[in-house]
Amino acid sequence: MVYGIGVDLVKISRIQRALETFGERFQEKVFTDRERSYCLSKARPTRYWAMRFAAKEAFSKAIGLGMRHGIRWKDIEVTSDSFGKPELVLHGRAKEICRDAGIKNSFLTLTDEDGYAVAVVILER
Repeated sequence: MVYGIGVDLVKISRIQRALETFGERFQEKVFTDRERSYCLSKARPTRYWAMRFAAKEAFSKAIGLGMRHGIRWKDIEVTSDSFGKPELVLHGRAKEICRDAGIKNSFLTLTDEDGYAVAVVILER
Protein backbone atom coordinates (compact mmCIF):
# COMPACT_ATOMS: atom_id res chain seq x y z
CA MET A 1 0.00 0.00 0.00
CA VAL A 2 1.38 3.43 -0.95
CA TYR A 3 1.98 5.68 2.05
CA GLY A 4 3.20 8.73 0.17
CA ILE A 5 4.64 10.08 -3.06
CA GLY A 6 7.04 13.01 -3.29
CA VAL A 7 8.46 14.82 -6.32
CA ASP A 8 11.04 17.58 -6.37
CA LEU A 9 12.56 19.69 -9.13
CA VAL A 10 15.83 21.54 -8.47
CA LYS A 11 17.54 24.06 -10.70
CA ILE A 12 21.12 22.81 -10.87
CA SER A 13 22.47 26.38 -10.94
CA ARG A 14 20.83 26.97 -7.54
CA ILE A 15 22.90 24.15 -6.06
CA GLN A 16 25.99 25.49 -7.83
CA ARG A 17 25.42 28.88 -6.16
CA ALA A 18 25.02 27.22 -2.75
CA LEU A 19 28.27 25.33 -3.29
CA GLU A 20 30.08 28.51 -4.34
CA THR A 21 28.64 30.57 -1.49
CA PHE A 22 28.83 28.07 1.37
CA GLY A 23 31.29 25.46 0.05
CA GLU A 24 32.22 22.76 2.54
CA ARG A 25 29.65 24.03 5.07
CA PHE A 26 26.82 23.30 2.63
CA GLN A 27 28.23 19.89 1.74
CA GLU A 28 28.76 18.90 5.38
CA LYS A 29 25.29 20.05 6.47
CA VAL A 30 23.32 18.38 3.69
CA PHE A 31 25.27 15.33 2.49
CA THR A 32 26.74 12.24 4.16
CA ASP A 33 30.41 11.37 3.73
CA ARG A 34 29.42 8.61 1.32
CA GLU A 35 27.33 11.02 -0.79
CA ARG A 36 30.14 13.56 -0.81
CA SER A 37 32.70 10.99 -1.96
CA TYR A 38 30.36 9.81 -4.71
CA CYS A 39 29.59 13.30 -6.04
CA LEU A 40 33.19 14.46 -5.89
CA SER A 41 34.27 11.41 -7.93
CA LYS A 42 32.16 12.56 -10.90
CA ALA A 43 33.33 14.71 -13.81
CA ARG A 44 30.31 17.03 -13.34
CA PRO A 45 29.62 16.79 -9.61
CA THR A 46 27.05 19.60 -9.38
CA ARG A 47 24.39 17.61 -11.21
CA TYR A 48 24.87 14.74 -8.73
CA TRP A 49 24.67 17.10 -5.75
CA ALA A 50 21.43 18.50 -7.23
CA MET A 51 19.86 15.08 -7.80
CA ARG A 52 20.65 14.05 -4.23
CA PHE A 53 19.27 17.31 -2.87
CA ALA A 54 16.07 16.76 -4.90
CA ALA A 55 15.80 13.22 -3.50
CA LYS A 56 15.96 14.49 0.08
CA GLU A 57 13.26 17.07 -0.67
CA ALA A 58 11.10 14.46 -2.43
CA PHE A 59 11.40 12.15 0.58
CA SER A 60 10.32 14.97 2.90
CA LYS A 61 7.22 15.44 0.76
CA ALA A 62 6.45 11.71 0.57
CA ILE A 63 6.64 11.35 4.35
CA GLY A 64 4.36 14.38 4.66
CA LEU A 65 6.40 16.23 7.28
CA GLY A 66 8.87 18.28 5.32
CA MET A 67 12.21 18.82 6.99
CA ARG A 68 10.65 19.13 10.45
CA HIS A 69 10.09 16.92 13.49
CA GLY A 70 13.80 16.40 13.98
CA ILE A 71 14.60 15.13 10.48
CA ARG A 72 18.03 16.31 9.37
CA TRP A 73 19.36 16.43 5.82
CA LYS A 74 21.92 13.70 6.50
CA ASP A 75 19.20 11.40 7.89
CA ILE A 76 18.23 10.88 4.23
CA GLU A 77 21.06 9.33 2.25
CA VAL A 78 21.10 8.48 -1.45
CA THR A 79 23.17 5.46 -2.45
CA SER A 80 23.16 3.10 -5.43
CA ASP A 81 22.80 -0.66 -5.60
CA SER A 82 25.28 -2.85 -7.49
CA PHE A 83 23.47 -2.08 -10.77
CA GLY A 84 23.53 1.70 -10.23
CA LYS A 85 19.87 1.98 -9.24
CA PRO A 86 19.45 4.82 -6.70
CA GLU A 87 18.24 3.90 -3.23
CA LEU A 88 17.36 5.73 -0.03
CA VAL A 89 19.14 4.79 3.18
CA LEU A 90 17.50 6.36 6.20
CA HIS A 91 19.19 7.24 9.47
CA GLY A 92 18.23 8.85 12.76
CA ARG A 93 14.84 10.51 13.03
CA ALA A 94 13.85 9.79 9.41
CA LYS A 95 14.33 6.07 10.04
CA GLU A 96 12.36 6.24 13.32
CA ILE A 97 9.43 8.07 11.72
CA CYS A 98 9.25 5.55 8.86
CA ARG A 99 9.43 2.63 11.28
CA ASP A 100 6.65 4.13 13.44
CA ALA A 101 4.50 4.75 10.34
CA GLY A 102 4.94 1.13 9.20
CA ILE A 103 6.83 2.06 6.04
CA LYS A 104 8.56 -1.03 4.69
CA ASN A 105 9.90 0.06 1.29
CA SER A 106 11.06 3.15 -0.51
CA PHE A 107 11.49 3.68 -4.22
CA LEU A 108 13.58 6.43 -5.77
CA THR A 109 14.26 7.59 -9.29
CA LEU A 110 16.54 10.45 -10.32
CA THR A 111 17.11 12.28 -13.58
CA ASP A 112 18.49 15.54 -14.89
CA GLU A 113 17.94 17.47 -18.11
CA ASP A 114 18.42 21.03 -19.35
CA GLY A 115 19.74 22.42 -16.10
CA TYR A 116 17.23 20.73 -13.80
CA ALA A 117 17.39 17.70 -11.51
CA VAL A 118 14.28 15.71 -10.63
CA ALA A 119 13.62 13.08 -7.97
CA VAL A 120 10.55 10.96 -7.29
CA VAL A 121 10.13 9.03 -4.03
CA ILE A 122 7.42 6.50 -3.26
CA LEU A 123 7.02 5.17 0.28
CA GLU A 124 5.16 1.89 0.79
CA ARG A 125 3.67 0.24 3.86
